[in-house]
Amino acid sequence: MPAFTVRKAGSADIEALLVHRRGMYEDMGEGDPTTLAGMIDTSRPYLSQALSNGTCHAWVAQTVEGSVAGGGLVIISPWLSHPYDQQCRRATLLNIYVGPEFRRHGIARQLMQTMVGWCRQQGFVHVSLHASRMGRPLYESLGFEPTTEMRLKL
Repeated sequence: MPAFTVRKAGSADIEALLVHRRGMYEDMGEGDPTTLAGMIDTSRPYLSQALSNGTCHAWVAQTVEGSVAGGGLVIISPWLSHPYDQQCRRATLLNIYVGPEFRRHGIARQLMQTMVGWCRQQGFVHVSLHASRMGRPLYESLGFEPTTEMRLKL
């Protein structure tokens, strides 16, 4: 198992986070090279601004040699409060990704535990994510449950 540490990501990690985002969609078979390149180009300024203004928090798993093996994001969005949650904000996990050469070593689990722990410390009562087929077993093992959310493509 490769030795790695999970650390908070910053602006110097944006390019690695974008590589992960692209890799995640490629692994799911979504998008073509042109649309994926466009996604990266529009995501770069968003990540830069969101990491600096606190609406996005990111973590990376880094090997002792300095390679970024994986990462993930927590997006904080304004949201109306609920009877069970009196805060007008919500947390969404996304872009949880581990490079193919680093998979099956507990890196995604450690990233998830770190991000969920941070959300607990921040006082969130729940956190959401969209699960890929590959990620679903990990998320379920951490206690994530399906919700009633639906989507309409426009």
